[in-house]
Amino acid sequence: MKKAQTWFYAIALVIPIIVLIGIEGILRISGYGSSHDLFIPVPNQPAYIQPNPDVIQRYFPSPEAAPNVAIDTQFFLAQKPQNTLRIVAMGGSSAAGFPYGRFGAPAGILQHRLKGLYPEQKIEVINVSMSSINTYMLRDFVDEVLDIQPDAIYIYAGHNEYLGVMGVGSSYQGLGSHGLNLLYLSLKEWRIVQLMQAVILALLDNQAHESATANTRTVMASIAKNQSIAFESPAYMAGINQFSDNLKHIVTQFDSAGLPVFLSTIASNDRDQVPFNSSYTLPTAAANELDSDATSLTQLQSLYQQHSYHALVNYRYGQALLNTLPLQQSTNLTKAKQYLTTARNLDGLRFRAPEHFNAIITDIAQQHPNVHLVAGKEALIEASTDGVIGNELMLEHLHPNAKGYTLLAHSALKAMIERGFLPQAPYTQTQAIAQQHSQISAADIIFAQHKINNLTSDYPFTASPQPVPTLIATEPAEQIGLARINENDYLKQQTLLVNHYQNTQQWLLAANAASTLADGLPFNPQYAIGAANLYRRAGSFDYAHYYALHAIELAPSDVNMRLSLAQIQFNKRLYEQAITSLQTVLTLQPNHPQAQQYLKQIQQHMSSTS
Repeated sequence: MKKAQTWFYAIALVIPIIVLIGIEGILRISGYGSSHDLFIPVPNQPAYIQPNPDVIQRYFPSPEAAPNVAIDTQFFLAQKPQNTLRIVAMGGSSAAGFPYGRFGAPAGILQHRLKGLYPEQKIEVINVSMSSINTYMLRDFVDEVLDIQPDAIYIYAGHNEYLGVMGVGSSYQGLGSHGLNLLYLSLKEWRIVQLMQAVILALLDNQAHESATANTRTVMASIAKNQSIAFESPAYMAGINQFSDNLKHIVTQFDSAGLPVFLSTIASNDRDQVPFNSSYTLPTAAANELDSDATSLTQLQSLYQQHSYHALVNYRYGQALLNTLPLQQSTNLTKAKQYLTTARNLDGLRFRAPEHFNAIITDIAQQHPNVHLVAGKEALIEASTDGVIGNELMLEHLHPNAKGYTLLAHSALKAMIERGFLPQAPYTQTQAIAQQHSQISAADIIFAQHKINNLTSDYPFTASPQPVPTLIATEPAEQIGLARINENDYLKQQTLLVNHYQNTQQWLLAANAASTLADGLPFNPQYAIGAANLYRRAGSFDYAHYYALHAIELAPSDVNMRLSLAQIQFNKRLYEQAITSLQTVLTLQPNHPQAQQYLKQIQQHMSSTS
């Protein structure tokens, strides 16, 4: 009897599993549902892959429900070349370089600086960062990132933990608890789960309509569900726990694969960003006093003593200390920093990460020998007036400007060299050189300002949507950038910039613009040749060297490019390499007159200087 009961329970358990597997199989065979891989093939370029611009849709039941965000386009070889170092960058909008995009991101700036430092080495920096995502998505990306065989990981993440996709205070909240969200991440590719999502979405048609309507506004305006998450409240602690657990899991997975992880502290605007929400109500008299421009430092100190848990009180008091006390008194400056940091920690609308996150980042780096702390925030502090990060390095609440992003890239480069991942190099000079070779032009800057104006003309910077300010171009490059607002054609913008800068004989700016075309279409030898020749004309021989080698890799029989490479090598006093390049030309064309002449000149020069 007992044996019969055991068989009955076994059958009762197995049958539903078989049914579910059968339904799953039928749905897959019929083509129902979708899988949004992190990397997809590049059309018409079978050797190359790119980050999937639609990968955000893997977390939503329909494309209409997802925020309008994507990973920036970047093509790279699916089969990792030999002797190549491949670095993968991960994070949210700041790691993605918003509002400048790929070439203004820490990863993009780092990649370009590496060309100048190590022109003869193959070093890739592939960026899978994207606005609105947090450590849930980074955790979900790990296996696919490992599949492309990285040699190191750079992570700058934390600001989207509360209000990003699946964040505890987000309208894109997921299933609510950390455990259920992790369960969903493991099951989301099942077609049965996708079918259930579609059914629920159909039943909640009004909610779907609201989500689609929200997509007509900025992501920030549509994403905040719980508009106030009080400091140390259950929701606040849930965000802390989610960030800590996810980040530990991520670095452990990479560590188990033998990869060094360069984990950066994160920065935000403390000096000049007023808290969005104080999550603590002041009495009317105190609120009026706080809002008054005539309130003295003594009155602010009194308000702080009575209402120390109010974000705006901390902010106003910290700013008053910065503005009125002698900053040579270190205690005054220390107090001002403390109150401004506390103001961010108490800000109930949690677009900026609380300082607790940097403590978690530091602690995780200390616990894992293969995880190296990158002093990203500290680099911005060091470059800030009075050591308080504000508008001189930030565009609004947390996105750095071009100088700020350069500092983040420099901090990553510094850590990679000091930890022995990259060879020794004069990285102390890298910030100035990186700015001279910036791939962010005046056109990009004015286009980025339009994006910032669009962002700050809506919630939470304003109570309701406001008209986006009109920008006025003051020079031709800015006119080219403004035209892109309507045309949305980056390649056209860069082509026009190259032509403009060549016509005005601004060779380094022309080369910087041309380099983005070569990087954007890495399978096109003509763009690489163009960048190499312009950098050579600008006298930037390290960058010319890099692009010349890349051009020859793509077009090995291009004699003119090999002649250019020989000239670049001669300019760098790499005489033996220049001779080798010229001998290769003569192998391709034995009677080439220029190659014979250059070879003779170099040999005579070497004889006269020996």
